[in-house]
Amino acid sequence: MNNLYHLLEQSAVRHPENPAVIFRNHTLTYSALKDAADRMASGFRSLGLDAGDRIALMLPNVPHFAIGYYASLKIGATLVTLSGSFRADEIHRRLEDSEAKAILYFEGFRSYVHQAVHGLDRCRNLLALTDQPQAGELRINSLLEKNEPLEATAEVGPDDTALIAYTGGLSGHVKGAELTHANLMSNAQACFDFLKLQPSDGVIGGFPLSHLTGQTLVMNTFIRAGASIVLLPKFDPSAVPPAVSEYRLTHLVGVPAMLAELAALPESPEMAPKCALCTGDALRPETLDAFEEKWRAPVLEGYGLTEASPMVSFNSLARERKAGSIGLPLPGVDMKIVDEDDREVRPGQVGEIIVQGPNVMKGYLNRPEATREVLRNGWLKTGDLALLDESGFGFIVTRKKNVIVKSGFSVYPVEVEKIITAHPGIREAVVIGLPDPVQGEEIHACAVVRNGEPPEESEIIAYVRERLALYKCPRSVFFVPSLPKGPTGRVLRDKVRQMFAERFPVMKKQSQ
Repeated sequence: MNNLYHLLEQSAVRHPENPAVIFRNHTLTYSALKDAADRMASGFRSLGLDAGDRIALMLPNVPHFAIGYYASLKIGATLVTLSGSFRADEIHRRLEDSEAKAILYFEGFRSYVHQAVHGLDRCRNLLALTDQPQAGELRINSLLEKNEPLEATAEVGPDDTALIAYTGGLSGHVKGAELTHANLMSNAQACFDFLKLQPSDGVIGGFPLSHLTGQTLVMNTFIRAGASIVLLPKFDPSAVPPAVSEYRLTHLVGVPAMLAELAALPESPEMAPKCALCTGDALRPETLDAFEEKWRAPVLEGYGLTEASPMVSFNSLARERKAGSIGLPLPGVDMKIVDEDDREVRPGQVGEIIVQGPNVMKGYLNRPEATREVLRNGWLKTGDLALLDESGFGFIVTRKKNVIVKSGFSVYPVEVEKIITAHPGIREAVVIGLPDPVQGEEIHACAVVRNGEPPEESEIIAYVRERLALYKCPRSVFFVPSLPKGPTGRVLRDKVRQMFAERFPVMKKQSQ
């Protein structure tokens, strides 16, 4: 029973008629969801896909995401999940690195996918969620319509890779974290145990399933419970209260920006959820208070990272909660805060969070040196600095070096800087994050012109938007004669932040 697919299989046996996935006016019971996944698995086999192959998913929060996810696992394939906001270059790099043989995608992403697969001989199976396939495409639904359910489930070892999740890790250079069936199974089980879920529970699926947090905390954990998932193709705060009331949902999952939008709604649901789970960044105390007053539900803040499948810790209803705290480790997970010599620090001292447990990845795909950098003596070095207060609550002090956390999504400056400096009018650029009351952090760029007059700020922003996901694009571009640098030539990002604060007093006020 090592295959992560068994989470679905077991719930289909125990709770066959329970609603598993609810999407608009359609409901898939656990029996129906398993049947669809098994038919798609058979369809994959008919295309020549098999155990060990990599299958990419680029779908919004629709039932086909769960169907394709568990179908891939059933045949022993390895999943590669891609954000729907990715552009062609981002998709291409991940498909090439993972050597994916197939990609399932929504027709709205078609143009970027077609550009991305150009020159990739391995990725020959273009499976589109569409009623009007174009040349070279196959309708995803045809796999469900033309195939009988696959009976046999691939046997996998606990150390076999189930998912390649791309992340910047400590260096900021994108690489694939290999998460095993055992990693993901243990993390779903830990979240299930922590939340004490029942088949009668339900969760709103507004968090993107393409994001690892959505897969584990929303999909796998609630599938494990035999509970219901109400999918929203895109997070719409106004759609949440009626869904919670109609389906009697017990849990919400989001990042601080989502909770802030929900707190600002004019109305709350008739029924109060059991709790809201918040991860991705620290939650402002005023947002926590406003949400809990409006929704009459406690907020449990948590901490995680891709390399840990991803959840590591949560605040608990069983003890005091503090805004901004990362809480206590999940069952089976060990977490320490250590100094540079890996010695545990005292309360009040800042140190690095290190994690150990069955949820920790086996390594980065094809990157042994990067793996050795973060996996040491059985512990995962997170690169996140935190401190413990006198009560034992942990608080993040600094996220991974130079990483910008915007609405719970990590943005790696080196990736954005590479695009900006590709513009013919830009010689150098540095990207930083500054505090933002809604997003948590907002992206700003400082650039040095190559020759002559600087281009328009709007031109640079539009240039980036054409090449990167929108959430990675800078809000502003500030042109300077030169960037502040240290003796070794390294750009002093703190100086750049200071320059922005002095130029824009509103930013200065927010950062204080």
